[in-house]
Parts: sequence; structure tokens; C-alpha cells
Amino acid sequence: MKNKKVKIIKIIISIIILILSLICFKYIKDMNILPNKYLYLFLLILLIINLIAIFLSFKKGKITKIISGILYILIGVISILGIKYSSATIKYLNKGFNNNVETTTYNVIVLKNSNYKELKDLNNTKMGYLFNDVDNDKYLDKIKEEIDVELKEEDFLTIYTDLINNEISAIIINEAYLDIIEEQYKDFSDNTKILYSLNIKNKVKTNNDILKELKPVNIYISGSDSRSNTITDSTLSDVNIIVTLNPKTHTMLLTNIPRDYYVQLHGTTGTKDKLTHAGLYGIEMSKNTLEDLFGIEIDYSIKLGFQSVVEIVDLVGGIEIYSDTAFNSFHKKGWYVKKGINYMDGEKALAYARERYAYSDGDSHRGRNQQQVIEAIFNKIVADKTILLKYDSLLSKFSKLYRTDIPKEFVTLLIKQQLEDMSSWTIEKQSVEGKGTLGQTYSMPGPNLYITIPNQDTINSAVQKINEVSK
Repeated sequence: MKNKKVKIIKIIISIIILILSLICFKYIKDMNILPNKYLYLFLLILLIINLIAIFLSFKKGKITKIISGILYILIGVISILGIKYSSATIKYLNKGFNNNVETTTYNVIVLKNSNYKELKDLNNTKMGYLFNDVDNDKYLDKIKEEIDVELKEEDFLTIYTDLINNEISAIIINEAYLDIIEEQYKDFSDNTKILYSLNIKNKVKTNNDILKELKPVNIYISGSDSRSNTITDSTLSDVNIIVTLNPKTHTMLLTNIPRDYYVQLHGTTGTKDKLTHAGLYGIEMSKNTLEDLFGIEIDYSIKLGFQSVVEIVDLVGGIEIYSDTAFNSFHKKGWYVKKGINYMDGEKALAYARERYAYSDGDSHRGRNQQQVIEAIFNKIVADKTILLKYDSLLSKFSKLYRTDIPKEFVTLLIKQQLEDMSSWTIEKQSVEGKGTLGQTYSMPGPNLYITIPNQDTINSAVQKINEVSK
């Protein structure tokens, strides 16, 4: 009777472990990143270990039972870890790609010394708004649902002066425009306060082509000047990099474009604008403007903010970068950057990526610094094996730090190919150049702003290189 019970227990344990193994295999298969040869080799090994463990568990002898128990524990640990890590990967792939719903924050701003305490206090008053904002209808309708207010169309030159002169009681403005106003009116922050904020969600156009094989792609990276943890849609684009990725030759080309590049915004005529201002109309405007400038197709885009850089670098445990210049950091007071290799945490990496005052070529050198930061993060992720120990934690945090229309199918195909051939990648960098001057801009008519007149020869060379890498 006792032997029969023991036998039944052994059968139950064997079935549980086998089911656990099959569940693990299904999770790993659903990730869709392992080449078939590795996927089915893993299944075969798992089944063989199961069979050996089952066989030994029914054999007589203390040693065989110990070995069987060890194999059961081994299978259980492998299965649980496999389920854990593959589940985290699947969750990340679903959340971290094609997550291109972006938010634009609009602030209702009043004078700091006014008696307005909440939005309803502005009933039956006059409110100013910028005439050229892309989401005017959306946020103005929401305001009119809350309060009865007269709306007045304004431009950058009048909106603040009208507020100061009490011709309007409040202004409602895209948060991204505040830096531009503060450039012209240094006392803006001291004299005003935010009374109310609302968010407008925008779905960025998605490339819905079903991917069956990898091909060379161009990916636009837009670095927002937003300091918050929220990746907003309409913000100045201080970082503009086109990543040309060729999975066949394992080559990555980073092309930097200065933020003040004087370009024709897509779909506009007349006065040109600074490239950074294109971001005020959404990432699609920046992307399409660069397509016009270079005469290429940009397949996907990624948007991240300043805080994203800090968190990503800290998540991977910091990076090392070679600086060709020694300087005292402008953006991180008290930090001295030596000529040579510097270890950087997230805040230092961001300060290094933003630095321009230490260099004679200013913004051009800053662009090269930004390329270095991207390359260093990429190399750290690829080379640092300890990252696997915090794999699931990293993935859960990564997906919140950027917005992209890259489909997960592209990523899974890329990972699968990398695991198939384990080839190393070549990273190349280039920048387009120009000459600094002052000029009128489309987005902020009136004052002369600093702009960079493009050097067409450097653009032609950059396009040629992009086309070469894409072959």
C-alpha cells in the first residue's frame, strides 16, 4: 500500500514538472526571438532531462533517487526562470514598441499677483492663445466646456505683454512654448503662475506594414527638451539624429543635425524655421521636414526627454565616454570633465550631451557628444553580462522612458537574427554643418533668432553615406 502511494506521488510530481517545462517552452516560443534551431534544441534538452529524471525516480537505490530529485529541482528552477524572463520580455515588447500615444500639456497661466485661485475664477474673462498651435481646437473646446471665457488670438510678441497690461486675464499655452517666451521675456517666470493644466493625447501615425524580413531602415531620434517624466508630443526637439540601421551588414550610422538648422518646415511656404521648432508641431513634422531636407524616407521614430537619458544611463549602471576636451560642466555645476575617459552616471551623461559652451564649434560638438552617449549606452547593453541579473526590472522601466512607432515585429526579427549569427556591429558617425547667424523664423515671427544656415555640401555627403549604408 505504501509503495503504491509513493508511486502515485512520483507520477504526480513527474506530471507537474513536465507540464511546467511545457509552459516554459510556450512562453519562450511566444517571445518569438529565438531562432528555431535554439528553440527546439531547448525543448529537446528539457524533455531529455525530464525523461531521465522520471526514469531514475522509479529505479531502486538511494543515489538514483538523489540524482532524480536534483534533476527535478533543476528543471523546476529552469522552467520558473524561463517563464519569469520570457513573460517580462513579452510584456516589454507589447508595451515598449508602437507605444506612440503622446501627451501634450497645456497650461492656463495668470499673473502671480492676481486673485485667481482656480479655473472657475476666470469665468466671463478674456483669455489669450497662440494662433499657430496644431491642437487649438482640442484644448480650446475643453476649456470652453469648463468655463465661459472670451478667447483672443495672439502671437509670441503680444501674448505676454497683453497679459502684463491686463488686456487679457490669462493665457493658455502649450508647455513647450514657455522656453521660447522666456527667451524674449526674462521676467516671465517671476511674474506668472500656472493656474490649471490639461493634457491632450495624440496618436502618431503608424507604419502598419506586416514585417516578414529585415531590411535597412532609417530611424529618427528626437530628444525633447522636456524636463518631466512624461514624453509629450509638441516640444522643442533639441536632439535630432537619424539612425541608419543595416541588419544585413550589421552597420549603424548616426547622422546628427544641429537643432538650429534653418529649414523649410514640411508643408509650409515662405519663412523658414529652426529645426528644433518643428517639434512644436509634433514628431511627424520633424520627421517629414528631415525627409524633405535629405531626400530620404525615414521609417520610424523614437522620442525621449532629458529625464529619459538620466534614467536609461542609470539603469544600465553608468557609461564611459572619451572626451576630447577638458572643461568645467555648464549644466552640472562642480563637475570637471577631464580629457580622456570619464565615467558618467545619468546626470553627468545628460550634462555632457547638452554641453556646447566648452567648444569653439558649439552645437556641432554637442551633436557629436550626443552620438557618443547613444553609442556608449548601446555598447554597455551589449557587453555588460550583469545586466541579465536585473533583466526584468530593466524592461519594466525602459518602456516608460520613450515613445516610438517601431513595431515589435521589427525588434523580434532583429534579435532573432543577432542570436542566429552573433555578429558584432560597426557604429559610424557623421554630422551636417552650417554657419551661425540671426534671422526670422516661421514659428516666432518678429525677433531675429539664432539660426544655422545649412552647408549643402555636408548634406550631400551625409545623404551619400546614408545611401551607402542602406545598400
